[in-house]
Amino acid sequence: MDLVYQSEVTHAVGQQGRHSLTPPSHPYRASLFSIAKTLATTALVVTSLLTFPSSIPWMIGTWLLWHTVRVVQGHAGWLPLVTCAVIVAAKRTPLPPALIGLGLVAVGVGILAVLRARTATPVRWWNSARLCSGCLWVTWAGMAFDWHAAAHSNREVSYDVQRPVVCLGDSLTSVSPPKQGYPARLQDLLAAPVVNLGRPGITTGEALRQLPALVAARPQVVVIELGGHDYLRGLSRETARANLETIIRASLAFDAEVVLMEIPRGFITDPFAGLERELARKYDLELISDTPIRKLVLFSPHAPPGMWTGGPHLSDDGLHPNAAGDHVLAQAVAYALVRIYGSSILATESK
Repeated sequence: MDLVYQSEVTHAVGQQGRHSLTPPSHPYRASLFSIAKTLATTALVVTSLLTFPSSIPWMIGTWLLWHTVRVVQGHAGWLPLVTCAVIVAAKRTPLPPALIGLGLVAVGVGILAVLRARTATPVRWWNSARLCSGCLWVTWAGMAFDWHAAAHSNREVSYDVQRPVVCLGDSLTSVSPPKQGYPARLQDLLAAPVVNLGRPGITTGEALRQLPALVAARPQVVVIELGGHDYLRGLSRETARANLETIIRASLAFDAEVVLMEIPRGFITDPFAGLERELARKYDLELISDTPIRKLVLFSPHAPPGMWTGGPHLSDDGLHPNAAGDHVLAQAVAYALVRIYGSSILATESK
């Protein structure tokens, strides 16, 4: 009996020793999962910081999705909300009422989550968390709709083939031999005449000198691409805003529609805090997002991915459009005009 008992004990100790000497595999899997999670979070933060203004609602929606997943898993969902709020603040996006409302709802959800976690039973916490996530998504849907609707004009207009489209801007618009600027490409796309009043390097203040020529042209629509040189010369947002409003009001006064080009002044943060989007909302104007202008930089020999592809490039110097870039800008303007006047303004429709 003793020998049998001793043999069993020895066998059990041996088995335990072998198990203790063999490192379990799950800590490695946990470490790999933690590394992958960190990399994914870092990539999401970087991508969010680089998000173009037109895609801000979808960036916010991605963080809300992460919040929702954490809530469904039974975890606290405040971290994605706080991170998203910090990113929005860092990007200095415009803050329309719908976005402010979403922020207030998110704050309320966070406060309620803390209170529920301390006082409610797990079942009640789960139900309240689902309700809060639902409220966030409903508010987000309203914000996303408002964000995109505010970038488009809602006025009823009539198309007049005799009245020209006037393009007012700096070097992205003006004639700069050997290229002719995007208005020359725009003329190929439109049935209406196109007038180029662009001047290289001008600020919004210097563009005011073009008002007599603008009024004399009797345009049916004015495309404004200004404000980049205001920032480069250190002029204030308030000055640029006042000058742009003067041009906008003068254009509206003689029954011309206004299309604003959004100017990128930084890839992460906007020092002018969404000036063009703010004016488009205030005056019910059509806005061309800064995506086409950003493409001039991204698809140039001086920035990725353009520097990796070897062409075709939209810019040769990293900013100013070449012939291909002019075509991209012209197409963006033509698309905005079709939204306002319908396809009858296109040259192909008038034939």
